[in-house]
Amino acid sequence: MEKTMLMPAYYNVMSQEEMTYTEGGATLTEALLNWIPPVGWYLGVMAVRDYRKKNPNSWIETGLDALSRDMNRSPENLIRDAGRTFWFVGSCATGVGLVINAALILL
Repeated sequence: MEKTMLMPAYYNVMSQEEMTYTEGGATLTEALLNWIPPVGWYLGVMAVRDYRKKNPNSWIETGLDALSRDMNRSPENLIRDAGRTFWFVGSCATGVGLVINAALILL
């Protein structure tokens, strides 16, 4: 007996990170967790860093448009992204936070 696994012709393996895009984004719990100061700040900085790495030549010009598109996808994404943005911008308002954020994003 041969053990062979057959998949449809259109089958594509996805990572867990890619599933976020197919499932519609953030859950309500995830969205609310982004309003906790260290969580929201860290995830906001890492989101900017990841976007910069994916778009090295245009991240400054296209970043706000990408954030706006993501916020418009669902109410949960809006809550999540608003929390991350609030803590990121709030930390940038301090001189030390601005330097730390820039260092983390540009590494």
